[in-house]
Amino acid sequence: MKPLEHDDPSTIGPYRLVARLGVGGMGRVYLARSAGGRTVAVKVVRADLAGDPEFRTRFRREVAAAQSVEGVYTAPVVDADRDSATPWLATAYVLGPSLAEAVAQYGPLPEESVRTLGAVLAEALSSIHGSGLIHRDLKPSNVLLAADGPRLIDFGIARALDGDSLTSTGVVVGSPGFMSPEQAAGRGVGTAGDVFSLGSVLVFAATGRGPFGQESAAAMLYRVVHEEPDLAGLPSGLAGLLPACLAKDPAQRPTPARLARLLAPEGTASRLTGGWLPAPVASGIARHAAQVMELEAPAERGGTAARDPRVDAPAAADARSGTGAPGTVRLRTSPTPPAAGPAPTVMASASASPAPAPSPAPSRRKLLFGAIGVVGVLAAGGGTALALESGSGPKPKPGPSGPSGPSATASAPSTAGTSPSAFPTRAAGVPPEPLWTFPGSGMQMGPVLAEGGRVYAFGDASTALDARTGKVLWTGPQFAPGNMFATAGMLAGGYLIGVNPGTYDLFGLDPATGGQVWNLHTVGGYSTGTLLAADATTAYLVGTDLATTSKSYMLAVDLRTRTLRWARLRNAAADYEVAGSVSGGYLVYTNDQGNVVVRSTADGRQLWSQDFSNPNPGQPVYPLIVGGTLYVEGSTLLGFDLASGRQLFAAKAPAGDSYQLPVALGGRLFVQDVTGNLVFALNAAGGAVDWQSPLQIGLTGDPAVTIGSTLFVGTNADPCAVYAFTDSGGHQLWNFQDGQTDKDWYLSTDGTMLFAVHGDKVYGLPPV
Repeated sequence: MKPLEHDDPSTIGPYRLVARLGVGGMGRVYLARSAGGRTVAVKVVRADLAGDPEFRTRFRREVAAAQSVEGVYTAPVVDADRDSATPWLATAYVLGPSLAEAVAQYGPLPEESVRTLGAVLAEALSSIHGSGLIHRDLKPSNVLLAADGPRLIDFGIARALDGDSLTSTGVVVGSPGFMSPEQAAGRGVGTAGDVFSLGSVLVFAATGRGPFGQESAAAMLYRVVHEEPDLAGLPSGLAGLLPACLAKDPAQRPTPARLARLLAPEGTASRLTGGWLPAPVASGIARHAAQVMELEAPAERGGTAARDPRVDAPAAADARSGTGAPGTVRLRTSPTPPAAGPAPTVMASASASPAPAPSPAPSRRKLLFGAIGVVGVLAAGGGTALALESGSGPKPKPGPSGPSGPSATASAPSTAGTSPSAFPTRAAGVPPEPLWTFPGSGMQMGPVLAEGGRVYAFGDASTALDARTGKVLWTGPQFAPGNMFATAGMLAGGYLIGVNPGTYDLFGLDPATGGQVWNLHTVGGYSTGTLLAADATTAYLVGTDLATTSKSYMLAVDLRTRTLRWARLRNAAADYEVAGSVSGGYLVYTNDQGNVVVRSTADGRQLWSQDFSNPNPGQPVYPLIVGGTLYVEGSTLLGFDLASGRQLFAAKAPAGDSYQLPVALGGRLFVQDVTGNLVFALNAAGGAVDWQSPLQIGLTGDPAVTIGSTLFVGTNADPCAVYAFTDSGGHQLWNFQDGQTDKDWYLSTDGTMLFAVHGDKVYGLPPV
């Protein structure tokens, strides 16, 4: 996105322009908002095309056809003016980067993400083709990655399937390297052409490059027509599917419906029940969300260098001059925007006026996140998500029993469904008041699991709560506690999975009802044990061979068939002191001896292992995966290439201390020095210290959580609190206390709220 320029109009039709999104073959594209707060992308036709009668005829037909597309995974046309001097159309704005941007920044997507992407886009093509359209320009920049699934956009050169060609003879319309051979040769294009383009897009997503190179347009067009695609580096699970899409003969390509079934036999929707994107890409969506939210109307454009929108100028000046309290800044509040109409994707940003209305209507920032859904990270210790507007009120006043707090009522809608009401604003520096408090009984020492509008708490029994109100949805069996970084349960394969603390059986619950669906005491001659990590199809556990219980094995259990996929002997005693994660075809775990191991999720082969200086001997450490890099803590924070084990990064902690519990956000690694009770922000490229927390706080030694551009850490010293810092500069925003002392805080997020476990209480907090 770029600021509007002097020659840009301020409005198009009923929409107020906010920023430039780009320039396409048909014209300029703007980010715009309606009077009711709906955010859209407005495409304005170039003047030379607007004066072409033939183009106008095609434009009228294509807009009418595009408005008939009702697919879930497309960006619908919501408005258009086909007959004005400057024709335009408006589509729902999708909150998320394009596939091209995501791959450029984070590298290729893991196989499971590519499968989900392909199945969803195939379903989108089915909807488009069913409406009588061919897309004809399916390429990475026309695929947007949203938290709740990808979207196919830009039907600007789609053509109605009525056989009436309006394209000039000899003119090839499309994107070299992603168009079909028949399109590149200027022949007639049917629905199979879109399937070819989809195959090319999926190769790009999985390998980081198109199957026909990236040189001149002429060279790519020649390869598309005459040469076989380059599929080197394609994961084996995709290598058997995508070549059929890239067949030169259109008749040999699968239909979109068949391709969707091949990529997602269990159904497309089931692949989106958990977090479908790698954590770094999910973080990118969060940063994109923050950019969109802070964009202002044209009258408010301009000014000086960008700064954190939550910090007002006097407070920032006080912090620089030393006249204010160290690390303390004042928060800016947001005005009350007009009530917004329904929006399937996103809403507009907050503005900068300091005075809230007495009875605020839903803010645009709140509505934005209520509309897009949440991001779930299944890996142990995961926690990068999206930001909401600030909460309100003085310190919490939890009740003696049941969900409490002013928002634990029918007036606080669930995060599932329609957009939530606005959180009340509050004075600068005042901590948020909990939206609800759940007084658990015998709460396990560890974080809750928050995803899909529910919060799962694990104590003497498992409890599912409504994420927005704290209302108890169901109560179920007890789960064995996870390791120090993980929740006791995980959402995977459509189930809430966990381990029975008495029998160590692996079991799966229906996450909606809490009913037990299946139970495994043994699998393939092995006993199940500690649940380490899970992805969309598989649970990874530490277990033992029933014949020789003294040996420890790593097990992979297929969640659909409940059978053993593979078992690999660990070079360790039969202990369970491991902590780990799974990402992009790699199972990563550390043990209590200061060793990190990386295995292939396909067959369990150990790919590599490395020793490191464990800052807490006897305990596993927190492995962080960012893109293709694995970070492990110690006196020197080390980064390894996930595929090869080659060391890429080293940042030495202050003398005698160690960097622990790394978290990533926006080009920085946030680490805790528990000995010195400081938080550091390191430059992710070179390891230099960007900032350190201005206060020494008694860190709990548990992972921090990032939401939007805010970092949250827990302390167990006086004051025993949750601290909020800005990611840039490390300014302290507030600290939240509940009166309990000498107890660790365990933090987690569903992408829209902060959930804090303290003792036997769980708090639902607005994050900023």
